Amino acid sequence: MAKIAFTLAWGVALVVTNRALQDVTWAQYVATFLLGGAYSLALGKARFLRGGNAVEKSK
Repeated sequence: MAKIAFTLAWGVALVVTNRALQDVTWAQYVATFLLGGAYSLALGKARFLRGGNAVEKSK
């Protein structure tokens, strides 16, 4: 459930950022790339989004 809420909040942040940069296309691309990378890192690193420690689950 936390991952769904986090994804929806991140989607809203992405839409708001793109609307704020509406007339600057290159800045939209850069912001989308950076927010996408931060989202990917957050999903991989945040324990509450992974549902626990990945190492512990593999053992």
